[in-house]
Amino acid sequence: MYFVSKTLAEQEAWKFAKEHNMDFITIIPPLVVGPFLSPSMPPSLITALSPITGNEGHYSIIKQGQFVHLDDLCEAHIFLFEHLEVEGRYICCACEANIHDIAKLINAKYPEYNVPTKFKNIPDQLELVRFSSKKIKDLGFEFKYSLEDMYTEAIDTCKGKGFLPKFVEAPKSIEAPKFVEAPLNGVTHD
Repeated sequence: MYFVSKTLAEQEAWKFAKEHNMDFITIIPPLVVGPFLSPSMPPSLITALSPITGNEGHYSIIKQGQFVHLDDLCEAHIFLFEHLEVEGRYICCACEANIHDIAKLINAKYPEYNVPTKFKNIPDQLELVRFSSKKIKDLGFEFKYSLEDMYTEAIDTCKGKGFLPKFVEAPKSIEAPKFVEAPLNGVTHD
């Protein structure tokens, strides 16, 4: 329903702009991931972080996902506002990844979350579905944030706000205890 409502709202906005002879553009973001200020977890992060939370209902959305950092999306709005010659629709997608890529990324950076590497009803081999941001890039816009940046900032923000558990980091190396052979019945064995 969410995706349908977004599509219908955009169609109505285009219709209104045409009827009133207005300049109008739309920016089409994929899943927005990154830090946030709100007191609750944004819906996009409920989806993006579903491999950590185990919310299987959201796996299908990131199974073959497209992503943009919140700051890149904000910068894209400003960038297009400053270019008076622009018109039409602009896809604002920084990168694509599948759920397995995301699981590997999270497990490498945050092994304490022990994200699964197999997902029910999702094949191990998935083609990436690509969204082209060529139109905005051709104007000179550059995405600054990688998928790792997006997830690191989102996870760290969620941990800081208490939406994800914080784990106590284990020491980097633990010295093995030294065992001294104790005498057996008071007799030492040489």
